[in-house]
Amino acid sequence: MFAVGQPGQHAFHALARAAFRGLLRLTARVHLGHLAPIPARGPLLLAPNHISHFDPPAVGSFFPRHVDWMAMEELFRDPRSARALALTGAFPVHRDGTDRTALRTAARRLRDGRCVGIFPEGGLRAGETSILNRAPMRPGVAALAQLGNAPILPAVILGTDRLYHRRNWRLRRPPVWILTGHLIPPTGSREDLAARLAAAYPELQAAAIARWNLQPADLPQTPQTRKGEDPYAP
Repeated sequence: MFAVGQPGQHAFHALARAAFRGLLRLTARVHLGHLAPIPARGPLLLAPNHISHFDPPAVGSFFPRHVDWMAMEELFRDPRSARALALTGAFPVHRDGTDRTALRTAARRLRDGRCVGIFPEGGLRAGETSILNRAPMRPGVAALAQLGNAPILPAVILGTDRLYHRRNWRLRRPPVWILTGHLIPPTGSREDLAARLAAAYPELQAAAIARWNLQPADLPQTPQTRKGEDPYAP
């Protein structure tokens, strides 16, 4: 397996990033926004909401920095999948929030000045179960930020749930919106840091709605709902 930072890893990641960015531009209309500048270097904990399995490559391929994603350990059970994910910088984590090995790995990479991506929801969420609607986050994000001495960058992604309907890819090129917020420094108590992060998501969603004039149908739905939608519908 490639060690983090080896040339082979950088080459594979660059190729995968370019390939998915090109694919997404062909099949969707991607809208990007940043409420504040993104630091070009130094430790950074990227923390988006999570509405579809397309989120990591969608966010990662358009984010200006290489993101080492904390990915669910089930994806690493197949050796070929595990090798490909490792080549992108991803590493496994148990989704119950108690994986100390993953926490140490992430903190070490942050201290090395890397950008680590984590989904605070721990899985796909929509509606009242989403942090966009003030649902609770999984534990560990604030602790990780303080262990790695890294600011947290909250982000909102919307629209990738429509990619579950295959006919949307060739019929409608559904819009995808990605908006990053303001950096949250890893200061104060962990409870205070978690509260500041939780408050950022509803505000970011409101900012995205205002910026792009989004409608209720544009907001996250479950994969099952999206798969049953009529792609011809306006």
